[in-house]
Amino acid sequence: MPMIAQLIVLAGFGASLAVVWPGRHRQRLAVTALACFTGATVWLAARFIADDFSYRQVWLQSDPNLAWWLKLAGLWSGDEGTLLLLALIASAMTLRLSRYGPAAGAGAAAVTGAFAAGALIWSPFAATSAAELAQAPYRGMNAHLTSVWMLVHPPLVFASYLLLIAPLGAMADAIARGGEAWRHLSARYARAGWLLVSAGIGFGMWWAYEDFTYGTLWHWDPVQTAVFAAWCYLTAMLHMQSHYRPDGEFAVAHPLLGLLTAASAVAAMAVTRSDELASSHRYVGETSFVFLAGLAAAIMLVAVLSIAWRIAAGVRNAGRRAKTPVMLWVAALTLALSGAVAHLHLATAFWSAQLELPRPEDLKPFFETLRNFASAGELAALRDAFAQWDVDNFSVNRWLVPVLFIVGAAGGHFVLPAPRKRRWLATATVLLLAVALVIWIQPFERLFDGRGLTSGKTVALFAELDALLAALGYLLAAAAAVVVVRLRDGQSVMSIPTAAIHVGVVLALIGGLSATIFDSYSQRLVNLPQAVGHTLKFAGGYSVKIGSISGRQARDGSRATGPAGAFQTIGEVSWSLQRDGQQIDGGQGHTVYRDSRADIEGGSGAVRLMCEAVDYRFARYRSGDSQMIHPLISRGLLRDVQVWLPAAVPGDAGIGSEMQVPVVLKIYPLMSLVWAGLIICLAGATWQTFSQITKSRRPTSTS
Repeated sequence: MPMIAQLIVLAGFGASLAVVWPGRHRQRLAVTALACFTGATVWLAARFIADDFSYRQVWLQSDPNLAWWLKLAGLWSGDEGTLLLLALIASAMTLRLSRYGPAAGAGAAAVTGAFAAGALIWSPFAATSAAELAQAPYRGMNAHLTSVWMLVHPPLVFASYLLLIAPLGAMADAIARGGEAWRHLSARYARAGWLLVSAGIGFGMWWAYEDFTYGTLWHWDPVQTAVFAAWCYLTAMLHMQSHYRPDGEFAVAHPLLGLLTAASAVAAMAVTRSDELASSHRYVGETSFVFLAGLAAAIMLVAVLSIAWRIAAGVRNAGRRAKTPVMLWVAALTLALSGAVAHLHLATAFWSAQLELPRPEDLKPFFETLRNFASAGELAALRDAFAQWDVDNFSVNRWLVPVLFIVGAAGGHFVLPAPRKRRWLATATVLLLAVALVIWIQPFERLFDGRGLTSGKTVALFAELDALLAALGYLLAAAAAVVVVRLRDGQSVMSIPTAAIHVGVVLALIGGLSATIFDSYSQRLVNLPQAVGHTLKFAGGYSVKIGSISGRQARDGSRATGPAGAFQTIGEVSWSLQRDGQQIDGGQGHTVYRDSRADIEGGSGAVRLMCEAVDYRFARYRSGDSQMIHPLISRGLLRDVQVWLPAAVPGDAGIGSEMQVPVVLKIYPLMSLVWAGLIICLAGATWQTFSQITKSRRPTSTS
């Protein structure tokens, strides 16, 4: 059967290539390709559900002890299954896009064929070798992926990528010949892609917030940086959407940004598969990196050739040019510049790694602390891990803050529902407020107490962040005013979704800045079982009480180094915040520690575990694919409280004998604004997208 499944993929690949060339049977061939990839994907999913470990992909990514939905998620937890899934999604879009003319259909079919070729090269139907089966009956899923978000986050991101990549033929035709198809498609595909990629980023942030190898929601991980760049280009393009005309305004800039977004989406997948840079997304390994990087380069080549064709053919904009507001131009250009900043830093990191340049010492926080607790044998590996290049997050922030200030100020000016003179007066007032915030008020410096993980490099940006606060407040107030005015005057509500998107993005950004700059943490080393039932005092009026600790060893579906499985300890904990002897806040729940390595081999000394809970770089280095630490996360309107209790109790040892463990308390103020902002933003984007879908006509053309 594996050979038959592979032949079905081959048939789908052939049908996709046939769709590229004009012919009478293009629609039937597109249906054939979709049927082939659907059948192959369903068969592979069935093999995962049935625990058929004769398939190497199932052997690598699954375990009989996993829940059925995690077994299903194993399909896209490896490169092989992901490429097949991408081919399936692309083939479904090809069937639709082929109705928009030869260029749109051919481009989508070429994308389908490319991913199908990848699925043929890295086959998800390869058989497990006898040597691998003798080594272990199955490997299990990476411990970091055993989350419900594995069922949601990757498929959302993949679907969004294909919405952005599949219409590349229509984009190229719009540049080269002024084709109309992209105008009709972009209104829906680009908006739907923005909705899904934003939702994917949001769910990914929630997931990262729970995983100790990410530190918090965002740290400019290489994959995060690559996705952010694509999101910026897409957002810039959408700001041009209402003024775009194939023979008029933005005739080249709009589809060109579309192709740049498509190439960036493929590049983001390539970055995920590169082990050149240190990344918390290192789940796949370097498999299709060269293939995907080549595909991204091919899309950029299409953009260059399309422009060359346009110039050679002498295509001119014959339509009437509408007067585009200057601030709309500014907002679109600065958003695109933000994407370029992200790509510049990503390219710098890759280039430095390729040249084997030494990583600056100031980019290795915590290394000097950690080396004091490393054994002689581990020190070399630790030094190599911290020497590996990643994106310089401080430099990204330094470049982005002034750019985002311009985005906020220009956006507020453009969105504000007021006459022209009043808008300019409001903008001038905001600029004066920014000056006052920087020189006199200095909110970031006044509120910062230095008890968190915020570095000195971020502190050096406080003046720029003060100014950014004024610009963001302007955009927030202007967008909120749109909603109020439209509802008050009974005007069309169609501008409300756009206003909601802006409100949500600003709230999420303000919440993220507050949570990650004004955070605080403190830690204590305690002895078990003596600490059970006792209240531990922490700075700021906080206290933590350990209720109980229970441990077991069993196979749980995650990867393990031995047949006995992993040991897992669950700690029941509660926390409280007191002011003047009165409790004003509190919560309770449980923490989880999971690892399959022995106590000493896993490096689970109390101080080292504390370092893992505090520094995501060390956690990323130490955790591998078998260790997980889940904190208690108590979410509140004013603050989020995390309690980390990595009680590393190996096997059935229990806690009868004394052992020392760390208790780490982290406080993130106003984290609720992040989630509230994302909900508002996604609600507005959903409204906007479905409104566009329902009102748009779907033109058809013969092939």
